[in-house]
Amino acid sequence: MVYLALVNLGLIIFDLTYLWLRPTYFEHLPVVTRIYDPVKGIEPEPLTERYLELAEDVSGQASRGATPDGLETSLSELRELSAEMLDDNPFERSGLETNLIRLVLEMGNKLEEEGMVQHRELEAQEIFDLFWSLAPDPERLEPRVVFFQSDLAALLEVNYLRRYNLGGELTDHFWLIDLPFLAIFVVEFFTRWYLALRRATYPRWFFFPIFNWYDLLGIMPFKQMRLFRLFRIASIYVRLHRSEHSMIGDDPISRTVKYISNIISEEISDMVSLRILNETQEELREGTHKRIIRSVADSHRDALAAQLAIRVRELLTNDEVRQQARGFLDTNLDNAVESAEALRRLPLPDVVLRPLVASVGQAVFDAFADTLAATLSSPEGQQAVKAMIEDAIDGLVMEITEGELEQAVREISIEVIGHMKETVAVRKWALPDQPRRSIFTRDPID
Repeated sequence: MVYLALVNLGLIIFDLTYLWLRPTYFEHLPVVTRIYDPVKGIEPEPLTERYLELAEDVSGQASRGATPDGLETSLSELRELSAEMLDDNPFERSGLETNLIRLVLEMGNKLEEEGMVQHRELEAQEIFDLFWSLAPDPERLEPRVVFFQSDLAALLEVNYLRRYNLGGELTDHFWLIDLPFLAIFVVEFFTRWYLALRRATYPRWFFFPIFNWYDLLGIMPFKQMRLFRLFRIASIYVRLHRSEHSMIGDDPISRTVKYISNIISEEISDMVSLRILNETQEELREGTHKRIIRSVADSHRDALAAQLAIRVRELLTNDEVRQQARGFLDTNLDNAVESAEALRRLPLPDVVLRPLVASVGQAVFDAFADTLAATLSSPEGQQAVKAMIEDAIDGLVMEITEGELEQAVREISIEVIGHMKETVAVRKWALPDQPRRSIFTRDPID
């Protein structure tokens, strides 16, 4: 089915580009035009065909040495056909209007080479009349006819007529070629739908055409829908790639495509990464990060200070924290009594001194904690804490952006980015010491 879809898609692309490439086929592969012209409803254009016949007749008469009177009849008809060709433009329907322009220009150039006239001063009909005439000397007619047959006849031979059908559209019989493919694709689509129902692949029967909408559009008998069959190739390829019974995905073509795509993706990602790293280094050197830090700190300083002030107040007035601090104080008071030489010399240190020191220390701590809690609960206390935190934030920002820390961080960052650029610039796919998988075999290259 993959190969069948590929052949069908190739025929569709050939059909879509045939009229555009027909002059090339006509010149280099005439057998293609003889076979495919009837498919597109192409037939010789009567006016240009008659023109070529008369030119051939004049060429034969001139080569046989016919009298001027004998040539004048055919020449007169050629001049009349030239006038009709300029009026009706038989090249318009085939899209080859430039051929008529080239025909007039080349005939004028030929007359100019003969020294008769400056063709840019003549109208198109005047050029045709002079070219197909015996003036000024009947002997000049034969070289003109030879020139027409060798260089200009092809401009008329490639022209064609394509008629309209009863529906008002240009004749096109490609559907006869496409019909067998379409029939196979329709059968394949409904077979897959039936198998999906048997296997209960989808919760509802109508989910299959929804999930395979591209196949449904591709089997519609309209030429506008034919390109949707490209998705059929992709879907079949994916299914075969997932299958355990298929070599698709591990074949030489797939490995070649994967190998080349990896190279392309690595080159693109490396260029993007290097561009980003270079810009980051330039921004660091120019001090853009300082402006960013200051801008962010200034815009969020008040909110950050307010939140930190609330957290500090909650922390200092929390009972659990207060108990932990009291326990820490008791431990330190005991250690102070043990380590103080003067206190150890007093009588009854364990009976009188130690309880006294503990009571005084706890009283002082409780008084300090109560006073601090009361102060923090007041607007003045909250404002003082907030101001203190704001000063701390400003000091931190100043150190980050202006102090020795900023310079050290900036130099380290630039150096790190430089090493990253060196690493990214290495083409890993081209390293000789890296094991690379062959695109033609499954084994790595030694």
